[in-house]
Amino acid sequence: MEFVVRATLLVIGLGLAGAVIADTRAEINAALDYYSEVWNEGDLEAISGYYHPEFVQVSSQGSVTLKQRIEDLKTIAQAGKDRGELRYSNVKVRELEKNHAVAYGQVSLQFQDGSALNSWFTTLYEKTPFGWKAVLTHN
Repeated sequence: MEFVVRATLLVIGLGLAGAVIADTRAEINAALDYYSEVWNEGDLEAISGYYHPEFVQVSSQGSVTLKQRIEDLKTIAQAGKDRGELRYSNVKVRELEKNHAVAYGQVSLQFQDGSALNSWFTTLYEKTPFGWKAVLTHN
């Protein structure tokens, strides 16, 4: 009898863990969908809601703080030029520990002239009371 109870609890626990991971994946994919939607609409005020207050972007040119990132995005938007249509694909999400996860995949900016910028990204997320927020991105 004790074995049956333990086995049942184990199965329930594994099922709940799978549900949490599935929720994390869905929520982070929704955050990326939100980001691409507001980028494509040009809503830079809404974009800032995607980021954690301690956000850092790392690239081959160095690191950029959240304040610098938002200023860079505003400069791009204010130039009135084609920002490109943003799309994410082949996104994989892995929960690291409670309230932290990492996502990686491909990101593409398709421009009106037919050109595109394609790259890979890796983003570390932290779950906050306001949803998953990007803490660190590398691309």
